[in-house]
Amino acid sequence: MVQVLLRLRRLFSETNSALLALPLLLPLAPTAHAQLLDQLITTDIPGTANEAGVTVLSRRRPDYDSLGMRFGSFLLHPELRESVGYDDNILGTKSGSGSTLVETNAVLRADYDHSDATARAVVSVDDFRFVSRNSQSYTNWTASVGGAYTIDRDQLSASYDHLTLNQTPRDLEAPQLGSPLEYRIDVFRAAYKAMFNRWYLQPGISLSRFDYDNGGVNGARYLQTFRNRDVAMPSLTVGYELAPRRNVVLVVRDAVADYSNAAPLQAKRNFNDASVLAGIDYDADSTWRFRVLAGYENRSFRSGQYKTIQAPTVETAVIWNPNGLTTLTGLLTRHVQDSADETVAAFTETALIARIDHELQRNILLQGRAGIYQDDYSQGHGSQSLYRVGASATWLINRNLQLVGSYDFTGRRSGGSTSQGVTGPSFDSNRFMLTLRVAL
Repeated sequence: MVQVLLRLRRLFSETNSALLALPLLLPLAPTAHAQLLDQLITTDIPGTANEAGVTVLSRRRPDYDSLGMRFGSFLLHPELRESVGYDDNILGTKSGSGSTLVETNAVLRADYDHSDATARAVVSVDDFRFVSRNSQSYTNWTASVGGAYTIDRDQLSASYDHLTLNQTPRDLEAPQLGSPLEYRIDVFRAAYKAMFNRWYLQPGISLSRFDYDNGGVNGARYLQTFRNRDVAMPSLTVGYELAPRRNVVLVVRDAVADYSNAAPLQAKRNFNDASVLAGIDYDADSTWRFRVLAGYENRSFRSGQYKTIQAPTVETAVIWNPNGLTTLTGLLTRHVQDSADETVAAFTETALIARIDHELQRNILLQGRAGIYQDDYSQGHGSQSLYRVGASATWLINRNLQLVGSYDFTGRRSGGSTSQGVTGPSFDSNRFMLTLRVAL
């Protein structure tokens, strides 16, 4: 399973307004998960006011949305964000060690729209510089391209994503790394959606590759290349439209993973992960919206050294629009994940996220957010929790400039132990940031 909140990166990617709010959402995502919910059920609907499905973040703002640059059938949206702030615990330790933080984020998006086909390509670079401890500085970058082609009422879609990311000492499942540890993910997806009146049938395939670097912890070598793997995931989705904006789906999928390396004295983690999920997307009079996928997951390993893991799986979103100026969103996810520890094959992660967005004025957006993440390791190796609370205010100066002030608290609590100390120590940290965004 591809790990993100690609997690919340795609949750509000439908409009320019959503992209403006992206820096406010990212602090809640400790890892990058690709939500199946977003692949199968439509996300927020862009609009101009109180239309069904429109939220504070997805609303179009004609006076403040950047126009982009048109080249023939392509529309380019370049964007640059420069942030400066302070973090009082960049190493994720009990005592804490602070540093000034300078973050530079650049994004270039290209959209193509035709009567029968649509496509989008995005390239982003996110650089973090810690002035007082440069060894903890790192750069993430991503590139993606995808599109869909309409054939009568059917649709063929495909996408490719590359992510170069870094694991830091502050993350869940991270020990006291001497420096950030880079890893790479490549994902190819393809699907064909065949329509039969209100029914649709969608077979699909996802092919993923995970590639990790080794690092160091307190002068000792920290191994991660045993996590390198290829994963093939065929799936079949059956959907039915009860009414406009009220749909149900059934998903059957099977992931087969082939690991290229084994940890010392351990077997390869090759596994078969089968799951069945049922879901609903239900809009109740445009005030409440429920989006749910729930089911069961079974991960069995080829080697008898690792025990089979079975767990309920869920991806749920509840969106409440009490009025045209406020949106409350709740997210609940639960998945089986690959472990960074050489003796623990996998763990179950449960995440609960809550967010409130408020349009104070047409060009002043406020946000409050909170998240709880719980990792429960298999084979009696304990657990780890991450707590995040934050708030931000966004001033849309004009369609090209925006200023964001934000605060985020992070707390990690660890219990149990693993052979490499993956769960890391408990810590608290505070981060203050001021961001200037320039878009064309």
